[in-house]
Amino acid sequence: MNALFTLLINIMRLKAAPQDLPCSRFLMLLCIGSYLLMGLVISLLDQTFGLALLSATVDTALLIGLAYLALWIRGYQGRSIQTATAFAATGTLFEVIGWPLVAYLQSLNADNPSSLSLLLLVLIVWNIVVIGHILRHAIDVPMWIGTGVALLYIYTSIRVMIALQIAGAAVGTG
Repeated sequence: MNALFTLLINIMRLKAAPQDLPCSRFLMLLCIGSYLLMGLVISLLDQTFGLALLSATVDTALLIGLAYLALWIRGYQGRSIQTATAFAATGTLFEVIGWPLVAYLQSLNADNPSSLSLLLLVLIVWNIVVIGHILRHAIDVPMWIGTGVALLYIYTSIRVMIALQIAGAAVGTG
């Protein structure tokens, strides 16, 4: 377990690649479940349970969908288990790191911004770079293409989450 954690940290440090992970369907499902659970925990900070569960599920589906779509387009479907594992495991670690920060920032008054917002931005940029790094290795493209696809994924994910928030607010007031 310690070796796996070290490997994940090295992926986040851009020192290891998704192909260094074991090709284990069980590990992939465990990591996806962890990602979903942490997404739910973070979503519950400002959403009802139903909307938080929907948001976490959609976010997880988008992340895994990115892995499968990118691999399918490039014809590397055999790399899907390790790529999905890398996305979900590193995503879970980013969520664990960001959770207390998000909770603290949400407790602040909107008129009283915190310098910790900059730390959250750094965490988001780091996450984008790690997704780009994973994609670079998974679909065998230059880092700038992997990072560009990661930015497109993050943008899409944010837009979908905003749409879910708006829909949830409309249903809640209706």
